[in-house]
Formats: sequence, structure tokens, C-alpha cells
Amino acid sequence: MAVTASSVIISAMVFFMVFQLQYEAIHSYTPVHYIVGDEDGWDLPITGASWSNGKKFYAGDVLEFKYERGTDVSVVDQEAFDNCAVNDKSIEYNDGDTNLTLAFGANYFICSRPLICQAGLKLAINATAPPPSV
Repeated sequence: MAVTASSVIISAMVFFMVFQLQYEAIHSYTPVHYIVGDEDGWDLPITGASWSNGKKFYAGDVLEFKYERGTDVSVVDQEAFDNCAVNDKSIEYNDGDTNLTLAFGANYFICSRPLICQAGLKLAINATAPPPSV
């Protein structure tokens, strides 16, 4: 079966149409801005698991962490999250008002103070691809 120029052109057109639709779906989504812990902020007794329960997060959404002196928020990997201990891959913020954009996939946040983290001040978010525009 020979490949004709017209079949190549049609295939290319279909590819670009699908690409355009995917591009528009991703780029037409307006990210949501969340304040972690709502009015209580990033602090105990609010735990990340209770605050995020029932929410749907997408890549590009922004989490705003508001916290008092003596607390921080650290972006960590799963190992640091599980162990409540920062490692060389962790990024710590302590400015009291930190905005972080969710990456696609697993996102992990903890307070770097082990006892506070172990008490529940940690948050795991799985951000999915933005929904298609309507």
C-alpha cells in the first residue's frame, strides 16, 4: 500500500487539529488560588489532609500558605514528606505568606519542624491536567 501525498497531508492536518485542541484546553484554564487552611492559615490544628479533602486540584493552581513566625512551609519529595524531615531536595520558605504553583502530579509540603509536621502540618496534593474548556 503506497503512502500518497494527500494521506500525509490529511494525517498532518489531523495531528495539528488535535494539538491545537489540547493546547487550547490547557491554556484556557484559569488557575484557582487557594489559601491553605482557609481563614486559619497554615497552622495546627488544621491539617493538610482535612483541608484538602474534597477539593480538586489542577496543575497551575496556586496554593497560598499564610503562617506565623516559628512556622514555615517546605516543598519536599515523598521521602521527606513521609519522614517529616527535609532533605537536600527540599526548598524552605519562611516569609509568612508563600504562594506556590502546583506542578502536574504529586506535590508535597511540610512544616520543616519535625514535631509540628508529625502533629499533622503537612499536605500532599496530586494535581491533574486542567479540565478542557467548555
